[in-house]
Amino acid sequence: MPSVRFTGRVLPPARSVSIPNQPTFNWKADDLGLDMTFHVRIQDSLIIIDCDVNKFDESSHLVPLFMRAYDIAKASIDLAAFATGDGLSAVLDTFTDAAGTSIPLAAQRPSLGNYATAVRLGTGDFDTLLQIVLAEPPLFMALRDLIEAVSSPQRAGVNCARAMRNLWPYFARSGGSHEATGLALRDNLQVSWTYVRTITQTSTRADETHIPPEMMTDVIERAWIVMNRFLEYRKRGGQPLPLSEYPLLT
Repeated sequence: MPSVRFTGRVLPPARSVSIPNQPTFNWKADDLGLDMTFHVRIQDSLIIIDCDVNKFDESSHLVPLFMRAYDIAKASIDLAAFATGDGLSAVLDTFTDAAGTSIPLAAQRPSLGNYATAVRLGTGDFDTLLQIVLAEPPLFMALRDLIEAVSSPQRAGVNCARAMRNLWPYFARSGGSHEATGLALRDNLQVSWTYVRTITQTSTRADETHIPPEMMTDVIERAWIVMNRFLEYRKRGGQPLPLSEYPLLT
């Protein structure tokens, strides 16, 4: 039976965290025919998660293994943080396969950068939007949710939906209906409520690990596009985006 390993760290480095418990978790992914047993050790802020599997193919199994291992690491550290009152977080940064070959781990979707036309590093637009994001907690949180959709793909549906809901109040009017808010969003961003609903409805799925990867990719890309349009709208002083530049998304 192959055994692979994930290693990482507890942050911040100023805290040395050890958990005497060494729990074991079993998990089965029926759609992959994969049986997994995770063994957790956290000592002096070093996280080691060994995983025994009935089979292993890197192209098919690394991502689901990482998602489960990351959940285990994060839950362990979150519970320890609650027990001690420390502000802690967990990072898994290395994967070692059954042959002993290690590779660095870094969550990324470079293709999403192609949708971020409203802001580019090193430009004045970055400075302008940074001032806006820092001044508005709902926007700050919406942006954070989108980034966590990349770093925690197993939670992408919930994070993308939450990001969209944080933008919703910008278009709501006192006493206005849900439909009126949707129309305001459409008129300002050229994005229909149907387009946004495709993003938000994934948060109602009971088990996101069973959402098809192609569907989750579509959800994240849609959320990125909506956020980009919102940032462009704010950068332009709250002026509706012209249809000539931004065709209506349905």
